[in-house]
Amino acid sequence: MSRKGSFSLLVAAVVSAMSGMALASSVRGKISGQEKLLPDVYAEASKPDSHRFTWREPSPVVRAEFRSLTANPSRDVCIAAFASGNQPPHPPILVKVTGGHTNPTTLVVAPGTRISFENLDPFPHRLFVVGNEAWKAEDMAAGGRREWTAAQAGRVEFRDQLFPSVRMYIVVDPQVVDVAFPARDGSYALNLPAGDFVLKAFFNGRQVGRALSVSSKEKGNLDLKEPLNVGEGGG
Repeated sequence: MSRKGSFSLLVAAVVSAMSGMALASSVRGKISGQEKLLPDVYAEASKPDSHRFTWREPSPVVRAEFRSLTANPSRDVCIAAFASGNQPPHPPILVKVTGGHTNPTTLVVAPGTRISFENLDPFPHRLFVVGNEAWKAEDMAAGGRREWTAAQAGRVEFRDQLFPSVRMYIVVDPQVVDVAFPARDGSYALNLPAGDFVLKAFFNGRQVGRALSVSSKEKGNLDLKEPLNVGEGGG
């Protein structure tokens, strides 16, 4: 194929991708109540029989709302949009393992989606799926990766044999269209085609708060006035 022909195909592909994007609108909203969410690993570490002790002296210059251990929305809360029919697998997703946790810690995907775990720490990790011998603990060296593909619908829990603070949940649902992770101020945005959808928030691998029904348009943005209160039913 000539250079001119290759360039024409590249332009056609770019135009096709942009046309597909034009059919989607940005659904923008916010969450509330995130200060009430406490990750499982924090709750377990606070128990005396866990033998995980820390010493902290509150600083008077730090505001009270920043002194308590709560969820980090951009890592721990996943907003998922669901359609009425089954969806194809999502593009491959990278999950980073570093700093005593995964990023993200909760994820919602359609069956067939491939997840790639990458170790960004200078020491090894040994991830495994709870109750699944097919994906058991194996050494993942610094800079190394392990692959996992979502199969059937359900809730899958990942842990680390070496670091008990590393815990991740993946919810597999055939009707999930897109997901988003809120910013520090609670804002999030989803790219959805025209149609009716249900938004749900997930934390610790479970739905928190009430579902929110939305109708996206073919063009333009949709700003939601009602926040998703993730503090209802969270824990």
